[in-house]
Amino acid sequence: MRKELDEKLVADFPKIFKNRHGDMKETLMCWGFDCGDGWYQVLHSLCNQIQRYTDWNNDNFAKGYTQYKQVPQVVAVQVKEKFGGLRFYYDGGDDHISGMVRMAESWAYHTCEECGAPGTLRHGGWIRTLCDTHEEERQARYKERFSDENT
Repeated sequence: MRKELDEKLVADFPKIFKNRHGDMKETLMCWGFDCGDGWYQVLHSLCNQIQRYTDWNNDNFAKGYTQYKQVPQVVAVQVKEKFGGLRFYYDGGDDHISGMVRMAESWAYHTCEECGAPGTLRHGGWIRTLCDTHEEERQARYKERFSDENT
């Protein structure tokens, strides 16, 4: 992910990405967001919902409203692409947040990792979720690479 998008996620959600520049012995977030720019909106929406839900529940719990429970702050451990899908590993949260994460990971399987347009899981070498345009570009690079090797 581009540096400016990385920095915006960290700035917008400092509690979730508090370990973004942490020690590599303690967090994999030290390596940044290991996915394409196209999933920025998926991640931003997920983090926005997580933080709003957590803050709402914790604020109301602190006020003594018994229908709310305290929710442990979500802290991202690793965000990456794997087998064409988004993986969002974290500590904290509850079952509701787990559902949010699964939904976002599902959403990413239908979103081009490069540009954010509607995408499809593509096979052939590295498995990626790409739109038709980025898949055509990938196929062209593949053909060019292997035709050069045969000349």
